[in-house]
Amino acid sequence: MNENGDIIPSIRFNPTTGLIRIEGRSLMRDVQDFYLPFIEQIKSTTVPTFILELKLEHFDTGTMKCLYQMLVALKEKQSMGAMIMVRWFSDQGDDDHKEMGEDLSSKAGIGFQYVTNK
Repeated sequence: MNENGDIIPSIRFNPTTGLIRIEGRSLMRDVQDFYLPFIEQIKSTTVPTFILELKLEHFDTGTMKCLYQMLVALKEKQSMGAMIMVRWFSDQGDDDHKEMGEDLSSKAGIGFQYVTNK
């Protein structure tokens, strides 16, 4: 949590390997300001494969919109020949969380691999 009371996830992006890992909780007022630099970094990175691992426990609608923008940037990379893999992690029995991933996958037009945390 930062001084504004925002709950910020951990984001690790390795531009050499294309691995992007987002973990934790994401509840922020200025969600665009937080995610936009990562989205821009994706747009400017040239690697043959991007792997996005989404291990978010809880997030708000603003975060969902930013994740969609991130997926759009990845979809553009895919159209330029990059391989894209998205792994959506959810707890066993949390059907609502998995459905959010399915909705996001459908909207972005990118298939997800669903991983169940036990």
